[in-house]
Amino acid sequence: MTEDLRGGALHGEHVLLGASFSGSEHADVARVSSYALESAQGSDTILADLTGAVYLLVSGSDAPRFCSAVFAGKVLSVGETALEAVLNGTGELISTPLLTRTGDDEYVVIDASPRQDALVAWVRFLAQTSSGGQAAFPDLAIEDATTMLVPLLLCGPAATAVLGDYLREGVALPSAGEVAQLRLDSIVTVVAHVAAAFAPPAYLVLVPVGAARVLWRSLLSFTEVAPVGHDRIVADLRGSFPWFGGELEGGPAQLGRSGLEQWGVVRAGSDFVGARALG
Repeated sequence: MTEDLRGGALHGEHVLLGASFSGSEHADVARVSSYALESAQGSDTILADLTGAVYLLVSGSDAPRFCSAVFAGKVLSVGETALEAVLNGTGELISTPLLTRTGDDEYVVIDASPRQDALVAWVRFLAQTSSGGQAAFPDLAIEDATTMLVPLLLCGPAATAVLGDYLREGVALPSAGEVAQLRLDSIVTVVAHVAAAFAPPAYLVLVPVGAARVLWRSLLSFTEVAPVGHDRIVADLRGSFPWFGGELEGGPAQLGRSGLEQWGVVRAGSDFVGARALG
């Protein structure tokens, strides 16, 4: 029941826009399903509050080792971000969240896909693994980051120009696959430029709770920008990302190493969960 869920930092803004809400298996916060007058134009630059999607902070001295084992894509340096496959032990794809390394021992995981609930269950399970009575990752914390920074997704043909309008002269947005702390006008944010050759320009903007409403309203003041809910994000993921849809809709799917490597979500080698089963 959505009335039993708490609202996120922008809940009041969504109500003003005629939002309908839904819940999820992994969090007790309401997420926007759609808006009453939501645009169906695929050419729009869309703005979405990802509150209610999987949004995790992974930290601790074991975080780099854990993330290298669980996330099968690029081994990230600080200040990098990538879509990364997460596989089960038989090499089946569970999901492809966005992994962002924000510090030496700190990562942010975001997944708004149809497989997000399965992803968070698997990640938490792996974090608790042990051998011979010893925890595999003793200094590891996995926290729901919903109350920390507000995750906004700006995606579409005008996304780069819109965000660039907030920057002072001489300051640039991060390149694809990179993360930067940027001041958007007077608001200090973390901006991750999502690298996906098969999707339009996309930026994840992490905003302090106290400034989220101001930035949300400011972004919506651009005529090119339209607010969308979780349902539209899922539909766009199905349409843009080749691994969603088909078998993966019903559960983990065996897609094979060659395709996953070609899409850039799996790295060469066998140092991650499910690698040996991929062949």
